[in-house]
Amino acid sequence: MIQKILVPLDGSKLAEKALPYAEALAQKFDAEVILLLVLQQPMPVALDYGGIAPPYEIITDQAIEEARVYLQGLQAQFKQQSIPTRITTLESHSVAEAIIDLATQESVDVIVKTTHGRSGLSRWIFGNVAARVLQQAPCPVFLIRVRAEDVDE
Repeated sequence: MIQKILVPLDGSKLAEKALPYAEALAQKFDAEVILLLVLQQPMPVALDYGGIAPPYEIITDQAIEEARVYLQGLQAQFKQQSIPTRITTLESHSVAEAIIDLATQESVDVIVKTTHGRSGLSRWIFGNVAARVLQQAPCPVFLIRVRAEDVDE
């Protein structure tokens, strides 16, 4: 039985391709949807003398508010379909860890997420959030592969 569905988003049209799948699952199982946007914090930088650079603020209040407004717009679409929906923004150094931690804390039944389908150097540079979530999530992960050319602008 599916009661909670987590949908991690990044503000892109590519990530939003997961929304129809989450909506269909929520309607079928009368489940709650949690829309998540993780604001990625920079990693501390090691300095030449062996110290750690003090963290600098890259996530502004404006960025947090923009994330909330974005998620509220999507939340309204789900509520029009009478689907109970919550929004959450998190700040983390690791997007994958934030998704996994929230899924664990909320006892999520399924994570619905797109994957950009990167490979090679691009995957190494940007990492693969979907692969980490798939490997470490405490619940099933429903991955939708989306390519940039599949997205209507």
